[in-house]
Amino acid sequence: MVIKECSISSGTYMSILYRLYFARRWWLLLLPVVVCLALIAVDTRFAYVALIVAMAMVIISMPLAYYYALTQESRWSILEKTVTITDEGLQLDFTSDKMRQHLVAWQEIASTTALKNCMVIRMKKNSYTFLAIPLGAFSGEEELRCFVLDVRHCIGQ
Repeated sequence: MVIKECSISSGTYMSILYRLYFARRWWLLLLPVVVCLALIAVDTRFAYVALIVAMAMVIISMPLAYYYALTQESRWSILEKTVTITDEGLQLDFTSDKMRQHLVAWQEIASTTALKNCMVIRMKKNSYTFLAIPLGAFSGEEELRCFVLDVRHCIGQ
């Protein structure tokens, strides 16, 4: 099976990254804000502190973008490519001059996840390393279903 000319924007990549990251660690961002909101009963000025802490949590989450979004694997999703299922894994053929080909072996793939606008193929290297293929790259729902079944069969999921 071959999927041609698929890529996502960097904004879409970041939204997927944040969704995967905060699905596990949402409480880390909310804990300081909840503590400050609880302290409003002691002094109402903690409402201002809660707002400041909420903004600080947004700033603290920014290194996530630089740590995970600047990896080589992040370019796999953003650059335009053709994805081919082979016996060895997923063959990525890029149209960019900087990257030509890359093989993602079946042993490197952990799972597949469907989001509202992308098929996310998560890697074993790191829980936040993934290949995102837009759903618009598939010609129809049947091709998407065949792709997912083929990948899941090959990785033993």
